[in-house]
Amino acid sequence: MKDINDILAKHFSGETDPEEVRLVAEWKLKNEAEYAALSDAWKEADTDLLGNLEFKTFDHKSAWDKVDSKLINHKDVKVIKLKFYRNVAAACAILLVGLTGFWFLNKGSGFESVSNMANAPQEISLPDGSTVWLAANSTLDYKLDFVTDRSLKLDGEAFFEVARDEEHPFIIATEMGDVEVLGTAFNVDASSESTIVSVDHGKVALRNQSQEIKLTKGQSANSTEVGISQIEEVKINYDSWKTGVFNFSDTPLDEVVSLLNKHYDTKVELMESAKVDAAFNGSFDNAPIDVIIESIVLTCDVEADTGDDMIRLR
Repeated sequence: MKDINDILAKHFSGETDPEEVRLVAEWKLKNEAEYAALSDAWKEADTDLLGNLEFKTFDHKSAWDKVDSKLINHKDVKVIKLKFYRNVAAACAILLVGLTGFWFLNKGSGFESVSNMANAPQEISLPDGSTVWLAANSTLDYKLDFVTDRSLKLDGEAFFEVARDEEHPFIIATEMGDVEVLGTAFNVDASSESTIVSVDHGKVALRNQSQEIKLTKGQSANSTEVGISQIEEVKINYDSWKTGVFNFSDTPLDEVVSLLNKHYDTKVELMESAKVDAAFNGSFDNAPIDVIIESIVLTCDVEADTGDDMIRLR
């Protein structure tokens, strides 16, 4: 039987095969508290915490030794994976020294949690028939009795295609405001500082403690601690992280890089030596990242260095 330590590490990096998905599901049923805390904790983990700590169900030393040996034998393994496995082990250290209690005090046991640790968008089917595309480094919590209580919490970015149910409003809680709908499609980009809602079709209500605003197709608004902004047209690339379709029109190069990094596995870094005030033009429909970078190099007077799963623009 496969080692659950290795499988969990692969699971949180989005690399499990169908058989491993089944094994994780079985393990999760018996260890729901640990799974929920682990999925949240790994992002904040510090490898210095590993030390001599021992865990109940996840043997980090065994998992790391096996992963490390594989990395030695396969030199083409991505550098980003090495960093991830260390983070998973460190997250488990936090897990067994008190984070489980903190998790349930703050969220309660009536939620299911899904975290996307992969670099690509993750499609999720909710119990009510709604579909969510969860962006990288994002977490979605939803009620276990979701069909009758369609309450969610989002940390990060996601695109929602909501199944219509007039008796059960679909409500998304974020740090800077709540979003309520009956049936529609829209994008939510939620951080600790703002919540940006962009509507594809249908009608959405964005509200905070003092305001509420209604948005329809093609409209966007931003909720922060100072209030909700005026309604604007959605930005042309608001869902490019999901679709892979980019339309750049005199777009600042730093914004181009930020958008590309939301969609592609290979990350792009804009070095200080590059002309950060340069603007870029071009349209791309699921083009390879190399094609876009070549176009940037030719039109923006920059050079590209490639290595270690990273493209650096100078």
